[in-house]
Amino acid sequence: MSKKVKISILGNEFLIPADSIQEDRFNKSNEKYVYMRAKLCASIIKQFVKKQFPHLVCSAVSDVYSGGSSVRVSVCKKDGSKVEVSDMNKISNWKSVLQGGSFDGMYDIYNYREDNPTTDAGTPLKYFPSYVFIENKPNWGSKEYWMNEWREWVDITTSGEMTENQKEWTDKVINKFGGWLAYNKQYMTKTILGNIDTIMSYKG
Repeated sequence: MSKKVKISILGNEFLIPADSIQEDRFNKSNEKYVYMRAKLCASIIKQFVKKQFPHLVCSAVSDVYSGGSSVRVSVCKKDGSKVEVSDMNKISNWKSVLQGGSFDGMYDIYNYREDNPTTDAGTPLKYFPSYVFIENKPNWGSKEYWMNEWREWVDITTSGEMTENQKEWTDKVINKFGGWLAYNKQYMTKTILGNIDTIMSYKG
């Protein structure tokens, strides 16, 4: 197991890999800084949600590509439903804290941030991911995702007030495919199918 060290950002403590603390070779004083790579930023957001909102489910993935990197975070309640706006706003604030800049669509350029963020102890934070996406929804394919999909299906089919598009779609799923599960099981993992009774326990 790799060694961990503790840092604090905006009054919140996080455990990060020790090798995230590096020396700035371009600085004559060899000043130490925290290398804020995408994977680390994803971990920081997950740690924040786990500590501050233990009743929520958070998944975070990072991606590195030519010319940049990104973090994508999904947050939801344990039944897959949306998080309250007030809680989501607190979580979404990490986008501005951890993103390296912003894209200007008018001029088709990426503007890098010009501030000099640090830990609460004054250690510089450098080399952030290009983009941080934080979404109020369950991660696709997760247990929470399918719980939410099933709940929405039940609510629509029992409401008695379907739109024409909803009626056309539900009729197709029932008559052509045999029902919600028969249609969706092609997209489900074995683990999900093994827990399908729990996932489909919602009755409306």
